[in-house]
Amino acid sequence: MTNQPLYINLWRIFRKQILTGEYHYGDAFPTERELKTKYKCDRKTIRKALSLLQEEQLLVRIVGKGTFVNKPDIRLSLESVRGLSGLIKQEGIEITSNVLYFQKIKAGYRIAKIMGIDRTAEVYKCVRLRSTKEGPIAVETTYIKDVFPELTNFDFNIYSLYDVMENYGQIPTTVTEDIMAIELSENEAQCLNKEPGDPVYLVVDITENQYGEVIEYNRTYALSERFILSTELV
Repeated sequence: MTNQPLYINLWRIFRKQILTGEYHYGDAFPTERELKTKYKCDRKTIRKALSLLQEEQLLVRIVGKGTFVNKPDIRLSLESVRGLSGLIKQEGIEITSNVLYFQKIKAGYRIAKIMGIDRTAEVYKCVRLRSTKEGPIAVETTYIKDVFPELTNFDFNIYSLYDVMENYGQIPTTVTEDIMAIELSENEAQCLNKEPGDPVYLVVDITENQYGEVIEYNRTYALSERFILSTELV
């Protein structure tokens, strides 16, 4: 990173400040003069860094008023029980799926422990890229218990996984969901056209059927500049 141009390093600093909540939606961002003084660089460098943030729609410039933190276009509710794609559809946003990988694999220790199966048992592994018309927003890796014969025959570019589960008589009734802020690994960064180390939300879902059996384990890496977390306070 040290070999990159200064404006790229500044862009990363400013971007992290926005995505980690140092600046919130509607906040005025520091002026070019303030940033120039703080980071001891010329105004041209500051402008190039801010321009990248405006292209990402993290900042919006209002003539005569200044530069402000923009509103993410998707809201993640911590009360959701239907996964990321269901959330996005609730917001009225069209989402497309692109299946990058879909095969049976050995469960391994971690997945076997979560699902309560032998680690040599087979599970389905499905990797999907989620996109809106603006581009990729999330990459999902889903592990599915082998109780769905010939599941790989379904085109999950089109079909909903939960709808297919229900057709097999396995009703997703409980989803345990954790959401945390992390940095992108190299593999996920490549899928999302981002850089390793960029901030994302990791959404972890564990889905049970109507009998209390774990049938799905899902890890979603969602671009943090495209989402805002929300919850109801009671």
